Amino acid sequence: MSFKKVAICLFLIVFSVSSLFSQEETISSLDEIIEEIASSSDVELDYTTLFNSLETLYYDPIDLNTATEEELSDLIFLTEFQIFSLVNYRKKFGKYSTIYELQFVDGIDPITLKRLLPFVIVRDSETKTKTDFHKIFTYGRHNTMLRYQRLLQEKAGYIPISDSILLINPDKSRYLGSPDKMYLRHSYNFKDKLYYGITAEKDDGEQFFNGAQKYGFDFYSGHFQINDIGIVKKLIVGDYIAQFGQGLTLWSGMSYGKTSSATNVIKKARGINKYSSVNESAFYRGEAISLQYKNLIFTEFVSYKPLDGSIDTVSSLEYDTEEQYITSFLETGYHRTPSEIAKRHKINEFVSGANLSWYTPKLRIGATGVYYKFSEPVGDNSAPYRYFDMTGNSNMNFGIDYLLSIHKVNIFGETSMSQNLGYATINGAVFDFVPEFKMSIVHRYFRPDYQALYAQPFSEGNKPYNESGLFIGAEIYPKKHWKVETYFDSWKYPWLRYGVGGPSAGREYLVQVTHYPQRNLEMYIRVKYETKQKNDSDIETGIRPLVSYETAKYRYHVAYTVNEEWKLKSRIELSQYNINEQNEWGYMVYQDFQYKPNKLPLTFTARVAVFETKSYDTRIYAYEPDVLYGFSVPAYYGQGTRLVLVVKYAAFKNIDMWFRIANTYFHDKDELGTGLDAISGKNRTDIKLQLRFKF
Repeated sequence: MSFKKVAICLFLIVFSVSSLFSQEETISSLDEIIEEIASSSDVELDYTTLFNSLETLYYDPIDLNTATEEELSDLIFLTEFQIFSLVNYRKKFGKYSTIYELQFVDGIDPITLKRLLPFVIVRDSETKTKTDFHKIFTYGRHNTMLRYQRLLQEKAGYIPISDSILLINPDKSRYLGSPDKMYLRHSYNFKDKLYYGITAEKDDGEQFFNGAQKYGFDFYSGHFQINDIGIVKKLIVGDYIAQFGQGLTLWSGMSYGKTSSATNVIKKARGINKYSSVNESAFYRGEAISLQYKNLIFTEFVSYKPLDGSIDTVSSLEYDTEEQYITSFLETGYHRTPSEIAKRHKINEFVSGANLSWYTPKLRIGATGVYYKFSEPVGDNSAPYRYFDMTGNSNMNFGIDYLLSIHKVNIFGETSMSQNLGYATINGAVFDFVPEFKMSIVHRYFRPDYQALYAQPFSEGNKPYNESGLFIGAEIYPKKHWKVETYFDSWKYPWLRYGVGGPSAGREYLVQVTHYPQRNLEMYIRVKYETKQKNDSDIETGIRPLVSYETAKYRYHVAYTVNEEWKLKSRIELSQYNINEQNEWGYMVYQDFQYKPNKLPLTFTARVAVFETKSYDTRIYAYEPDVLYGFSVPAYYGQGTRLVLVVKYAAFKNIDMWFRIANTYFHDKDELGTGLDAISGKNRTDIKLQLRFKF
């Protein structure tokens, strides 16, 4: 790294913290909440469902004087002990008089308080009026959103070619559709009582109102959900997700694992809930209902929908018959070439299940069962690492989960079994003895032969099989305005994995020190170290022995609110990769600016980033500014600069407009991407236009 680059890095960091003032910070935006959750993830997840939930609570805050633990669990950043404390404070001292009492609630630290304030309110329950069922269809909130997205450079898949070349190899010649990506969404909600909506999306390269997409968009999703009607807790028709227990038996939709919040390790299952994202496989389609009677909640659900995948026909010489088998599932959602279109909706999936939960203020117990069946059997795979994979038409899982609260200790877990009698279990505890120290411990044991296609438990790779491990985390407040979060995770894989030809092991360490000297300034330093094993790529023939490789990330981050108009964020991050005594380094520095003039309905958000990594192994992920409901966590690798600009214009009360442009310039490349995605040149520029109507 040259002296000039180091000087630029230091200048950007110093600039963000210079000229400090004592003004109070404005309420954190929803984007900032999502960014804090996404900052620990190295993958680009779809946070739409989470964003929807937080947005609903942002406009209709939770009443602290009537809130239940289940309602507060929708605030995903709260721990189980914090949720318990919020309810227990009301029981112990009576109704909240003001939201400022939250600073006296056990377990609510300043950072959590800052996140919590936009989503809660204190109302006089005596003046609360009963909801008029006949008005919930007319007095709610409508949202209509249109989005257009396009890459300005031309990919190889859109360059005109002759019909003769297209006939010879249509899959590798071009995409059938236009490079435009379009998104449409309409939703309606009346507080937390009624939701309905429709979502549609066309990916770049897909056809639109022609060819394979004669009905316009490639993907449509719709839902209708009504809550709290007599004993009916939830009723959903259309697309939905189902989340129960600790995710070991059944968990669909978004799930995140280890984060810097080392004590927030208990999954907050939402049961059944509407689905409005654009992932074309991670949901159910049909009906679901939850019924509640006193302390019992019974949920049943049925789903039937098509899936993308490959099916091969195998001939049997002995019986002179032909049988079809599923060889792979396609989860990308892309239908741009003839082969991708041929795999579209080739498999039909039937899913049915139920959950029974019983709860008291200190104990929750649940039992979950799920059965799924495919239109064709899943075929055997000759790869040794897939020896224990599911085969046949169907499978079922049954699991029992629990959560026990004893004073300041939360003990939780789930044990589940699959149809082949393979089993898995996860158990843990969170200790909150004193405000200055919190601790968590999680043990998991997932047998290699446990089979669950729709499970996402706490684990190294969010997989429910072939892993045993122990996680220990702690959260320490050594002095005022300081916070230390740390964890250690060690795991073993008793069976083979992709690219790993034998039993392997790994471990991970993380330490994050956060300092918030005043309400408008927050900074942290994070060190993350991980070691794993894989086949030695230096051995070209014969048996490849396992070799250990190490990755380390070093991050310094500063967020500062200058005043009501200006916000600044700065980050410098280093990445290290070591294998066979070969060491690689990478770095990324960015500076974010947000300017919101008081007298204009405009918001400008910009990022300037500089990065250089030796290879893809030292890549660095960073959450980026984006339009509403747009989530971008790209990988920075190679050598280059990245510029992002987002402009929001709210000229009218019920209309918002966004424009986003993002450009990456690679100094070390003359061609970007491969195959049909190849781009000639050093630049990659994406634009987004978005319009939202609220009424």
